[in-house]
Amino acid sequence: MIATTATFAASDSVVKLIGPAVPLVALLLGRYSFQAIALGIWQTRRGSERFRDAGVLKLQLLRALLLLLNSACTFVGLRYLPLPVTTSLAMMAPLISTLLAAILLDEDVSKRKWALVVMGFIGMLIVVRPGGGDFTWIVAFPIGAATTFACFQVVSSKLSTAGDPITTNFITALVASIVLAALLWIDQANLLPAISKVTAGRLLAVLVMACLATFGHLLMLQALRRTPLAVLTPFGYAQLAFATLFSWALFGNVPDRWTALGMSVIAMSGIGTVMLHARARSPRTAAP
Repeated sequence: MIATTATFAASDSVVKLIGPAVPLVALLLGRYSFQAIALGIWQTRRGSERFRDAGVLKLQLLRALLLLLNSACTFVGLRYLPLPVTTSLAMMAPLISTLLAAILLDEDVSKRKWALVVMGFIGMLIVVRPGGGDFTWIVAFPIGAATTFACFQVVSSKLSTAGDPITTNFITALVASIVLAALLWIDQANLLPAISKVTAGRLLAVLVMACLATFGHLLMLQALRRTPLAVLTPFGYAQLAFATLFSWALFGNVPDRWTALGMSVIAMSGIGTVMLHARARSPRTAAP
């Protein structure tokens, strides 16, 4: 799982390096088409009958669209915000999951969970510092990434018991690729000239980013086969450390003390939320 976080942070770093030189639709299409091809080949080698282990088709389509929106929000945030800031705000997904459970599913949320949600919100305010002039409305994109990822996790948990994980990830990448290809075709008059100006080096960077993202998902699948998600999720916050490291190594950016404090508060609140969820779901042992 830690290797997964390092891979995802590296993938985000490549996106940050590319910047606005590659149109967003082309960047996303390169990322998901590579994953669709790689997992499609894997699926074929496993046997065509594996394609039937898809679970509920409507949930598969919803999962694909949510992940596509998550990637789009993340990529836009990376173009305008420092890498650690985008990563930390996107890590608010467990807190947003708690809010969605309370508002949409009418679940009973304990005082401890609400306290952690408030703690995470305070951490976000420390990072963003509204009115300080450093960040603008663009912070809505990483927060949108956290929201869509929270919804994505809910849908994924429902599919985890009904479908094969590799089949699920293949369908997600295939649906996302089809949607992006349609958008490219609709706006080809503007996108094709812009894509034609992309240098070979930038295209190679897109390929590297797609390889890293796909490899990260495969690493996550291997982790999930061995350990429950509730146990693994706290380790996902290692991505904050890797994002900070890559930001310093590649861009010379080091978070100031307030940003580092806010990132730490978000990480602690997120880990605490995950641990409370895990404790609530674990069966209680009988007294001796």
